[in-house]
Amino acid sequence: MQRYVALGLIDASRDAEGRLWFSPAALSRVGRVQRLHADLSLNYSAIGLVMDLLDRIDQLQTALRTRKGPSWT
Repeated sequence: MQRYVALGLIDASRDAEGRLWFSPAALSRVGRVQRLHADLSLNYSAIGLVMDLLDRIDQLQTALRTRKGPSWT
């Protein structure tokens, strides 16, 4: 996981003793990084780009849902 932090793929904070601490959301990001690397054979630079795009898509979908209001399913 230190490698993912060093590459900027996940965020972490350090405590006074230098240990890494992760948010609960970081765990799902780690899983996503591992799936992209294993399933699609993406290198870590490409994974960073894909993760940024997926995050942007999530933001746009959230904004769209907020703008539209409740869905009529």
